Amino acid sequence: MTALSLRGVRGGVGTSSVLAAVGYALHTLGERVLMIDMCPENLLRLHFNLVASEKTGWARAMLDGDDWHAQAWSLAPTLALLPYGVLSWQESMRVEQQLLDDPILWARRQASLAAHYDWVLFDLPQRLQGHAMIGPCLFPIRVTEADAACHVLMLQEGGTAPLLVNRYEPGSLLQRDLLLIWRTHLASRLLPFTVHSDEAMREALAFKQPVGQYAPASLSAQDALSLATWCLTRRREAQ
Repeated sequence: MTALSLRGVRGGVGTSSVLAAVGYALHTLGERVLMIDMCPENLLRLHFNLVASEKTGWARAMLDGDDWHAQAWSLAPTLALLPYGVLSWQESMRVEQQLLDDPILWARRQASLAAHYDWVLFDLPQRLQGHAMIGPCLFPIRVTEADAACHVLMLQEGGTAPLLVNRYEPGSLLQRDLLLIWRTHLASRLLPFTVHSDEAMREALAFKQPVGQYAPASLSAQDALSLATWCLTRRREAQ
């Protein structure tokens, strides 16, 4: 089983939408996929028509003493979603402390899932260190936008994780200039494609669907398919 994680350089860069799109794309390519929402905001479920009032999830189960794996929703025969659950901020901080106290918890959980899925995809929060301790991950991708805030944050952060540019607008001179700078100075980290700015991605969430299901011919759906195909190719090279 291969792990992929998406984590925003800052908030609001569309990480959950991209993860939903990539998970659906991998599913359409015949892979068995489990998507796990590690964010207290618990938004990933909304991309797959789970009702907003549904409170269950792995973190909710963790506090209530229930089985975490029983909280997963089967969306299709080879596609599943494990929501975070509805928690107060204080409850999420209790979960954070438990994860910090047991940093290999998700590594053990990943091992228990290996026989059932080809891919496990993690939607990671920005600043909760414990929630980001997910175990072995072949594709720890950071999601960014071509704007000044992300540029500064990436310079401050450093690191070696692959970078995916989301909501790229080729008509924007600023975005083109920033992408040129990144291709010069961050060439070893920058993925060889972007996810373009596309109204279909925003509409898909309004219709409670991943973009590949809502508008399979859209530019953003094709970009997500390109990322899924790239991941499959790199996985074969790593084996």
